Amino acid sequence: MNTAFASRLDDYIAEHRYRLINSVLVYENDELVFERYYNKFTPDSRDNIKSIWKSILSLTLGICLDRGLVGGLDEPVCRYLAPFNEDIHPYHKRLTLRHLLTMSSGIYWNGGVHYHCPMFEQLLRSRDWVSHIADVQMKALPGSFFQYKEWDAALISAVIGKAAGVPAYEICREFLYEPLEIQSGVWPISKCGVNYNVMQGEERSDLSARDLAKIGRLMLRGGEWNGRRIVSNDYIKSAAAPSDAAAGYGLMWWIFESGFGGSGFGGQDLNVYPARNAVAVIQATPTPSSKFYGDVLAGMMDAYG
Repeated sequence: MNTAFASRLDDYIAEHRYRLINSVLVYENDELVFERYYNKFTPDSRDNIKSIWKSILSLTLGICLDRGLVGGLDEPVCRYLAPFNEDIHPYHKRLTLRHLLTMSSGIYWNGGVHYHCPMFEQLLRSRDWVSHIADVQMKALPGSFFQYKEWDAALISAVIGKAAGVPAYEICREFLYEPLEIQSGVWPISKCGVNYNVMQGEERSDLSARDLAKIGRLMLRGGEWNGRRIVSNDYIKSAAAPSDAAAGYGLMWWIFESGFGGSGFGGQDLNVYPARNAVAVIQATPTPSSKFYGDVLAGMMDAYG
């Protein structure tokens, strides 16, 4: 480890006025080699992980696959969600779980500006999320077009709930969080029983930086934790590999040159570097004009080069 790195990081954050950063840590070879907290945060403080939640939801689907609750990634969504089996659109029956996980459903989406999304706000007011999304027009043939959107994650959560008979959070809690000793609030749930990260102002997918790093370390270990199989190695490999729809996206995990990771609005990042056997985490307080801090993570990893 570069002994001057800690002081350089503090100086760098001050020089760039990154006042919203709350935690930065690095695991290398499964050991915590760097840890720093700001804004009165501590190792026990929990921050909202925002859309890193989607990457964790993907692992939850992988657990369902391993346990036979879903038959395969190329199964049609209409097998689980009845509104997609009602011939509302001819593309619906061609839509698969893989298309949802790779954000290539082809369902029309307009994400709005500065995290203000009228389409998602309409969904929050809906009494039946799946029927609401099924009524949205199709923009493209499933699998042909990558577009990051909330629809696909909401439908994956609904599929998990339908297949498992309990909300997605319960599967995540029992088979992922508890074995890894991760502490998290109960995910918000819609009136129709679909878990989601954001629900009418409620955001309870909070994890500490150390707990978030456990997810990355699980990925590095190929889905094993303390000798126990949590997620199959095949699913881990698929999640961290580019999809046919986008070279930079796997199964709800972002792909970059030196690894892969989960990313959330306002500077939440969980990056995994397989060649370095390293995991880096950064958490920050999100605001409507939040910054992203990829330069901090890049600087950290350069310090270990």
